[in-house]
Amino acid sequence: MPAPQSQPDEIWLVYDGDCPFCSASARMVRIKQAVGRLHILNAREAADHPLMSEIAAQQLDLNQGIVVRFQDRLYHGRDALHLLALIGSETGWLNRLNVALFRNKRTVDFAYPFLRGVRNLALKTLGKKPI
Repeated sequence: MPAPQSQPDEIWLVYDGDCPFCSASARMVRIKQAVGRLHILNAREAADHPLMSEIAAQQLDLNQGIVVRFQDRLYHGRDALHLLALIGSETGWLNRLNVALFRNKRTVDFAYPFLRGVRNLALKTLGKKPI
């Protein structure tokens, strides 16, 4: 099946639905209206979605980070987090915090391993298997 062609104003966020932190963040993330429309996809429930095939073809590991598809390009892990901060809306306290912290690439590079570790610890504590 060919990769889905995004409309220029569509952004896809693929996250781990079993991770409580990922799920909460995915529900709260907002982007600037001028950037486009955000679609949120739980990787654990969307195995048949064409975007999951595209992610697999590029060998991106969702256990190592979220994926954002924007302007026909996939961003993974820390790059996805940084992109969301750059296009993020400052509506709501979590979005303001995300934009303030992660629009700086050095901050993302420093914090991302810790955030991924917290995610992995939470999944292990909850008895969840990797994606």
